Amino acid sequence: MAATLIIGIPVLLILALVILLKKEASASYKVIFILGVFTPFLVDILYCSALKNECPPDPLNVMGHLLLSVYVIAISSVIYRFLPARLKGP
Repeated sequence: MAATLIIGIPVLLILALVILLKKEASASYKVIFILGVFTPFLVDILYCSALKNECPPDPLNVMGHLLLSVYVIAISSVIYRFLPARLKGP
């Protein structure tokens, strides 16, 4: 459940922002990539700082950040690809 929320909420937020911007396809994919790269850091800040959970330092955090970025970028890109044309930009 937590993994679904950690991946699902950023994907929905990124897609909502891209749909609201209504840019051309290449610009939309760039926005998806940039926001996907920043997602692990935002999730980490929210989880560790805002919710006051303990986050001990771990060398595998880098691998987790990388995988989360890849998952969010891939899922967002695939969903954006199959969105109807009326939701996309020009």
